[in-house]
Amino acid sequence: MTVALPPDVKLLSWAAEHLGIGLSTAYLLAPKGEIPGAFKVGAQWSVSVPKFQAVVHGQTAP
Repeated sequence: MTVALPPDVKLLSWAAEHLGIGLSTAYLLAPKGEIPGAFKVGAQWSVSVPKFQAVVHGQTAP
C-alpha cells in the first residue's frame, strides 16, 4: 500500500536535488539535523517543504 504525501511534504531526494547533493549524502546528513525540515517516519525520510525553504532562503535560523 502506497500512502500519498501531503503537498507540503516531499521525499528526501527532493531536498537533495535542491541542495545539489547526492542522495547518499542527504541520507548521511538528515540524521544529523543538517537537512532543514527533514524528518523520519518509519523507514522513510521526508522533508517539510515550508521549513526547508525558510531555512534555505534565509528566512529563519536552522
